[in-house]
Amino acid sequence: MEAVLAAECERARKWASLAVDCELSEMGKARLRAHLDGCAACAEYTAGLRVVTRELRTAPLPTPSRPLVPRAGRRTRLPIALAVIGIVVAAMFGGLAGALRPAASSPPVRTSATSVASFFRQPAATTPAPHVLRKTAL
Repeated sequence: MEAVLAAECERARKWASLAVDCELSEMGKARLRAHLDGCAACAEYTAGLRVVTRELRTAPLPTPSRPLVPRAGRRTRLPIALAVIGIVVAAMFGGLAGALRPAASSPPVRTSATSVASFFRQPAATTPAPHVLRKTAL
């Protein structure tokens, strides 16, 4: 069972991971070097991390057993056709459901020509036009 790492050692190991990926700032590199000078366990961890990273980066890439290129013209029209059919069927059922629902009864609207005309009449202006206004001293 491993002992619990101190907070400084946890930070140093995160810095070591960033350092092998060339993502650690200059300040972080200085702090990591300072910590590694005084902590043998983190220095050993960092050395092992560098070895593993170097091995992974220099390992040959595996070749796939079959080509990984998608086949051209492979069943791309079927999903589109099904989607169009689904939309048409939904529209038909929506129209059918709307036609079968009884219409809501609303009271008839009764208007006369005078009531419509009075609606559009504007009241007389109570303020003078802008060109009639005068500037007054405050």
